[in-house]
Amino acid sequence: MNIVRWAEQLFERRWLLVTLGIAIGLASALLLRLKLEGVYYEYWVFPRDKAVDGYVYPQLRYSIFDVVLLLWCFDGLIFSVVAIGSAVASRSISKWPFRTLLLYFALFAFLILGGTLMLVARRHGY
Repeated sequence: MNIVRWAEQLFERRWLLVTLGIAIGLASALLLRLKLEGVYYEYWVFPRDKAVDGYVYPQLRYSIFDVVLLLWCFDGLIFSVVAIGSAVASRSISKWPFRTLLLYFALFAFLILGGTLMLVARRHGY
């Protein structure tokens, strides 16, 4: 049996789709709020307050990681809305929840790989 077909059949269970939607939505909303607060301080407040002390913006690798993390959180929220909306509606479940969940896990894998590469680069003095 094809793994993609198996996953699509798994999404036919509405209770699973709603549970995943709620869990991913809550986690994404919490992480998004915390990250937006951190981004606000790192890129807006600290450069203004510490300009005299020679504060510089975070390195490019941290900025790229922040952007991907924000995209991951937004995708989690989109998945939550699409999954719960598709499960609640009386029509058949669309393919959009499955696609957004695939993107969610792909961005998560990219975050893990990027974070690992950042740690390796830092150990080597970059």
